[in-house]
Amino acid sequence: MISKVTRPAVVCAGLASAVSLLVCGPPAHALEAPRAVATATAETADGAVSCTSADRATARTLTTDIAEALRTRRSTVSLALDDRGTATTCVLAPQRQYDAASVSKPIILGALLRARGGRLSAEEEELARKMIVTSDNDAASALWKELSTTGSDGVTRPTGVEQFLKAAGLNGIAPGPGGAFGLTRVDAQDLVRLLRVFRGEGGVLTSAEGSYALGLMHEVRNDQRWGTPASAPRDAEVHVKNGWLQRSDKAEEPADRGDWRINSMAAFTGAGHDYDLVVLTQNNRAPAGQPAREGYRYGIATVEGVAKAVHSALNAGPSAGPPRPGQPDAPTAGTAPPRAAAAAAEPRRAADGPAQWALDGGLAGAGLAAVLVGRRVLLPTPVKDDS
Repeated sequence: MISKVTRPAVVCAGLASAVSLLVCGPPAHALEAPRAVATATAETADGAVSCTSADRATARTLTTDIAEALRTRRSTVSLALDDRGTATTCVLAPQRQYDAASVSKPIILGALLRARGGRLSAEEEELARKMIVTSDNDAASALWKELSTTGSDGVTRPTGVEQFLKAAGLNGIAPGPGGAFGLTRVDAQDLVRLLRVFRGEGGVLTSAEGSYALGLMHEVRNDQRWGTPASAPRDAEVHVKNGWLQRSDKAEEPADRGDWRINSMAAFTGAGHDYDLVVLTQNNRAPAGQPAREGYRYGIATVEGVAKAVHSALNAGPSAGPPRPGQPDAPTAGTAPPRAAAAAAEPRRAADGPAQWALDGGLAGAGLAAVLVGRRVLLPTPVKDDS
């Protein structure tokens, strides 16, 4: 039962800004006089990165450093940053859609909480924990199925997910076909808005329900805390979910062949921090002759380059630094709770084994037929885990 959760609710703070209005719609305080903001832009291979802030130097530093982090990267990148405490925002192609992989799992969690009015059964709580904390695909598939209905035409639709997306105004997110939750299409601005829903905006979830969701994201196992948390301030509470998915070498679209989708979303709270960062990438490939996993590493490095630029510009003082994939760091205050450290020390489960390098996004099991028919997507090539 969510009522047993004792974590304090995370409440949005700060004044509205141009991008927060774009991402979240008009919040309750939208009629307040906004702070004067400065805007800076810089061109990248994916379009213009644009940052606004109440502090002109912060806007300029963010824009310059993000553009520099992406200057030599061949990844396709979108991002959205919303720092309510300092009225700072950044966007780069925020409405471009990507295959979600496992960043669809917080969407499933939000839909489940809304559908159940926050009163989850013991089994649903266990499935939710596995889905978020260890990125268990079987748990995600089971909850996706619970939120789906079959119509008179025999077509199964994730109606609970669709209803949640509509209520939250997440119009840039399109659920994957059938049971293929990992092929849900997402954009950066709506994933930032999802994090804001978890933090109390819009009245879609109660404060207890949102805190429950963020609490699970806070406990994600250490070897899955890469990406947007890289170089986050040590005193911040980090609530993260990542997704990774490799497309087949035989995919119909040449741009999809052998490509890794590497996505990361996180909220940073506590000790005066109040910001959200989403970075979505594709076109991450291993160099010729290199193991397929190098494309995965390349995508993570792209995301972490952006994250380091963001955290450096927004914060002063020591940073936590990025936990490396497969090499969990010891937990530090405010960045990883003891339970997450214990989970990281457990033997790797089937859902976290070699096959997950290719199937993290939920392409296995019941969703396969729908994937093949609905999206003309081939199964990813199995990837050897060289760790």
